[in-house]
Amino acid sequence: MYQASTEASQESIVGSTNIHPVVAGSVPVVRKQMHHLHALGALGAAPCQEAEEVFTRGLDLLVRQLKVDRACLTAQSSLGLEHLWWAVGEGDVLGKRPGALDPNLCFCPQVLVPPNAPLVISDAARDPRWRLHPAWQSLGIRSYLGVPLRRSGRAVGVLSVQHRSARAWKPSHLDLVLVLGQLLGSALETEALRAELTRTQACLDLTAAVVEDQALEDPVTRLATRRYLEIWSQSHLVQARRRQEVIALVAWSLSEVPGRNAGLQQLGRSLRGVDLLVDLGGDRFLMVLPRTSREGVEVTLARVRAILGQVAVGATMWNPLLDPDRSSPTLQPAIRRAQFALAEAVERGLRGEDYGWVAWSILEADRASFLEEAGEW
Repeated sequence: MYQASTEASQESIVGSTNIHPVVAGSVPVVRKQMHHLHALGALGAAPCQEAEEVFTRGLDLLVRQLKVDRACLTAQSSLGLEHLWWAVGEGDVLGKRPGALDPNLCFCPQVLVPPNAPLVISDAARDPRWRLHPAWQSLGIRSYLGVPLRRSGRAVGVLSVQHRSARAWKPSHLDLVLVLGQLLGSALETEALRAELTRTQACLDLTAAVVEDQALEDPVTRLATRRYLEIWSQSHLVQARRRQEVIALVAWSLSEVPGRNAGLQQLGRSLRGVDLLVDLGGDRFLMVLPRTSREGVEVTLARVRAILGQVAVGATMWNPLLDPDRSSPTLQPAIRRAQFALAEAVERGLRGEDYGWVAWSILEADRASFLEEAGEW
């Protein structure tokens, strides 16, 4: 694939000023190749490079080392074949042509045609295969060297250098582009994987947000769930502790019967804005009433009876001044007391004892003041 002529071989293609064009096999050629290796070594030794920096430095290296007008990294995307990254040399005239950034007009598509071999064009103006090609006719690309970029063994892009005049490409030039092609291809694959992971994470975050949103409301009763209560408690308990305010909790159990869910939603709409009606699951429900005394609880229970009928109820007071409420970051100890009181109310009802339809479970240190306020129960 290499095409060389005596005239073209006289053109210097290396950036170092102390290297002169000579015939292959002489000592200066070895020095020229070492210069390429030194440039590659400097590129590879740079610490912690992002893909964008690897692309920029790699393409700049090709322009400097080979003294070409342009170096391009071209890849397939959702928009088709496009130049993703490029670097230009001083006095670049190729970029001033109409369609200069359209990879479909240059020689890149030919590299992606099986068998995806490197394409080396020394002089498109004199080569019958390329002299009518738009890359030369329209863009003015007379010499071209391109290698395929692979991902999982499949050609997905092209690394190329392009120049406005004829060049005699040598094996060392192709080797340089091939090695950089492997490096930039790996960086391109890493970047694609990172973009895919980012998209996947975004989808997972969106799914989690949707699931979280659904988890905050029971799909049957349309009431707040335990998860919502946890989120609610994180802010409201801090405020209640600061103000030393109690929170009343009322629990009951209600099997699913016709009209139950509509009644629960009606009850929820009748509460104050600070109150919360929670579906604990298993036909168990909890009403959370901040800054509510026993008299306030009785008023709310009258509303419950009017909407849901006579149901056994267990109640308690969350008190930020008493343990275990004082040391717990959640309402869980108070919820357990309310459920214990509910079990007692249900048991009394089963025994036929007339102790009323609400049972209270109060922290022992608060019992005297509560009984003074509440009277016998």
